Amino acid sequence: MESYLDEVNNNNRNMGITTLLEDTVKNRNLDQITSLKLQAPMSVNRLCMLGTYVPNLVELDLTDSFLPSFRDFAFKLNNLKVLKVASCNLKSLDGIWNIPNVEVLYAPDNDINDLMLCSTLIKLVNLDLSKNKIMNLTRLHFLNFCEHLRCLSLTGCPVAKIENFEKNIREILPNLEQFNGNQTAEIENVKPKLTIQSIVCGNITAALRSKKANHKGNRKHSLEAETNILSQ
Repeated sequence: MESYLDEVNNNNRNMGITTLLEDTVKNRNLDQITSLKLQAPMSVNRLCMLGTYVPNLVELDLTDSFLPSFRDFAFKLNNLKVLKVASCNLKSLDGIWNIPNVEVLYAPDNDINDLMLCSTLIKLVNLDLSKNKIMNLTRLHFLNFCEHLRCLSLTGCPVAKIENFEKNIREILPNLEQFNGNQTAEIENVKPKLTIQSIVCGNITAALRSKKANHKGNRKHSLEAETNILSQ
């Protein structure tokens, strides 16, 4: 193992990033690692140096780690395309701009409540923020900056309880191909409820149209008759 992985931990109370990598990758060459799965505990130190030690990461899975912010680890991960941070205690997307080339962001079961910083992920294709604290429908407009976004999941978020939510999503993000696991083309349009008032109004409208048509027909016949009389 390379010498820079020799991190001394005198008190043994906190784990350093190098120790965590040693336990995970064993004797593999760090420069050759493109896919990595780590579970970083609350006590891990210098996780922000991850990109320095493993510079060629394309896929990173930190599921069930303790990561209050993307700033804790998102640094020098320029090659990263797939990031999985499910159940990581994330409070916000602060620091997400440090991984601008991410195409897939899987971050369900966190405490994220604002999507504004997603606008920096211009290459994003697939976004899963299920079971987060997203409440504001208007904040979803920021996802239009992600021009390549095609798949979105917001199941279990408070915003999903808004009336006609799926219809609103299709209006806000017309380029989506899949929403909450369903093809957007297969999501039924929200139909107005059939009520007594709508039936009565419909009947009245139909009657008025019929009366108007009959009036036009009678007027036409009357004009034809007058024309015949004058021509005689």
